[in-house]
Amino acid sequence: MSGTNAMPIPKFLEGEPLPAGYYDPPNPDESAPSCHVDLPALARYARKVGKRITELTKEEVRQFTI
Repeated sequence: MSGTNAMPIPKFLEGEPLPAGYYDPPNPDESAPSCHVDLPALARYARKVGKRITELTKEEVRQFTI
């Protein structure tokens, strides 16, 4: 299964330009680039409000930018 239709875009990325290589498979031999988000805190928040991370709005995610 390949192609860009296989992976939905998270709500907080709608209307934003996607980073280069967004659809590329991860390379286990390279370090992943920083996403500049406190992911553990974001995950706790999503669980608390009963949403998946992909369902969060830009404003909600922006609260956890580091």
